[in-house]
Amino acid sequence: MCYSMTGVGRASGIIKEPPIKFDVEIKSYNHRFLEISVKGPNTLLPFENEIRKYIQENVSRGHIIVVIQQDRDIFPSKVEVDRPLLEAYLKLAEEFKKNYKIRGSVDINTFLAIPGMMKFSQTQLNTKNIYHEFKPILEKSLEAFLQMKKKEGGNIAKDIKKSIDQIDDNCHNIEKLIPKRNENCKTHLLSLVKDYTKNLCEERFYQELFYNLDRSDVTEECKRLCSHLSIFRDSLENEDYPGRRLNFLLQEMQREANTLSVKANYLEISKAVVQIKEEIEKVREQVQNLE
Repeated sequence: MCYSMTGVGRASGIIKEPPIKFDVEIKSYNHRFLEISVKGPNTLLPFENEIRKYIQENVSRGHIIVVIQQDRDIFPSKVEVDRPLLEAYLKLAEEFKKNYKIRGSVDINTFLAIPGMMKFSQTQLNTKNIYHEFKPILEKSLEAFLQMKKKEGGNIAKDIKKSIDQIDDNCHNIEKLIPKRNENCKTHLLSLVKDYTKNLCEERFYQELFYNLDRSDVTEECKRLCSHLSIFRDSLENEDYPGRRLNFLLQEMQREANTLSVKANYLEISKAVVQIKEEIEKVREQVQNLE
């Protein structure tokens, strides 16, 4: 089953220590190669390469964007009081009252305004443990992402198969029309030469007829086109990431169709070739959306 180049997957979860909620979104757009962008909090910044590697193991092509959000700061500030400094100020205040007969009281605002009285620091947490708890959320998001890509890929494959069947039918119709085209060519040449000579050399006539039929023979082109269609179907049904191979096969199919168009020399064959080219173009647009 093939995968679409585009898709989106989301997942949310809460880790236990510290209790933080993470929201993960993975989405992708068409791209010739694999390009991964990770946008997340500083907490998970050291593990960006691991996240990229995990995505690479499951996706072959496309521009992948991973967005990670958390509901609060994972490194809360810690506040401490400089107790020796506080005790020194309290002792000094008591001495002022006792020795200098100073009246009044000291309130909390006075101490909060003293420089250095309050110390702020950040709690250091084990980021490896955080990432370990976060990983299942990422995996759940990726699973939803791949499921959507697979579903869309299946729908694209169905449309492509319809076009491939149309090309196959037209190819076989051309093969059936070849004898009729040859007979028509013979009749046409006979009508032309009858007006110019009464003594027709049949040997010379058939030599020219066979020469022209050989130059306009499309049997080999039909066989090669059918062979490309067979390989195309096999890749579409049995490969997970057939995009590049299908693009190459479409180029070969287009080449055979162009040759058929030049050598057709018959209205019904020309009509079939036009339909083949139309379906090839439809398939080309669809294949651009496959990995």
